[in-house]
Amino acid sequence: MYYNLYTKKEFSGKNLEKLQSTNLQGGFCTFYQARKMGATVIKGSKAVCKLSRMVQDGKETEFRSYPVFHESQLERKENN
Repeated sequence: MYYNLYTKKEFSGKNLEKLQSTNLQGGFCTFYQARKMGATVIKGSKAVCKLSRMVQDGKETEFRSYPVFHESQLERKENN
């Protein structure tokens, strides 16, 4: 299963194909999504792939790509 750790939604389409090619399963998120969850990306980690998303800005529609990290590349902060 391939899903976004932050939104809990499953990936589909071309993004799913890109994630399947990484041979990793489980949760993925962007750098900023990890920060919002209180986690950090382990220093030196490289994004496993870049996912695309269609964004509509006014009248223009464009594709934007986002580098994503696998859940094994994250360090979750402990609450004291």
